[in-house]
Amino acid sequence: MIRQKLLLTVLVTGVISVLCVGQAMSQEGGRRGRRGGQRDGQRGGEREAQTDEQRAERRAQWQAAVSERFREGVGATEEEWEIILPLIEEVQAISGRLQAGSRSAMYAAWGRRGRRADDAAADDAEAPEPTPLEAATAALKELTEDDTASIEDIRAAMATLRDARADVEAELVVAKDALRGELTALQEAKLILWGILD
Repeated sequence: MIRQKLLLTVLVTGVISVLCVGQAMSQEGGRRGRRGGQRDGQRGGEREAQTDEQRAERRAQWQAAVSERFREGVGATEEEWEIILPLIEEVQAISGRLQAGSRSAMYAAWGRRGRRADDAAADDAEAPEPTPLEAATAALKELTEDDTASIEDIRAAMATLRDARADVEAELVVAKDALRGELTALQEAKLILWGILD
């Protein structure tokens, strides 16, 4: 029984990761395909695009299978799952924004070392607009690296970051409440144990 619960916990973690990053991986694959086409010519770009299509199809099939296992673990009917799954994804997406805001300064410092200059420029050009939390994190990081930054500017940047983080945390509370409203007591208990709710 303990082993089964452990396996289910691992499965849930994997499902959440897949659901949250699947779209980002598809977008990254598209960017790589475009760069491959620019480097290798139109024919190479077409081959890369076909490969991305096949990968996307396999990923979608795997996501569907894992999602079905997750649904069974939660104990939801197919009709309930159509409502519950998007709410879980919303909770995890907002949680991911909080984590991304915390990691963005670290990534900016060393995450892009060793990349080709043209690849870095292409990624920067296609990168989405930063969220307020990411922007506030980056602004504070810049000030901590600026020997001429004033204490007042640093304090103001810290306040801005705290406010941005509080806004996302408030969104997370609303999203979790919406999810709880669609769950039975047993389903909610499982999601608490799996770290999705608190």
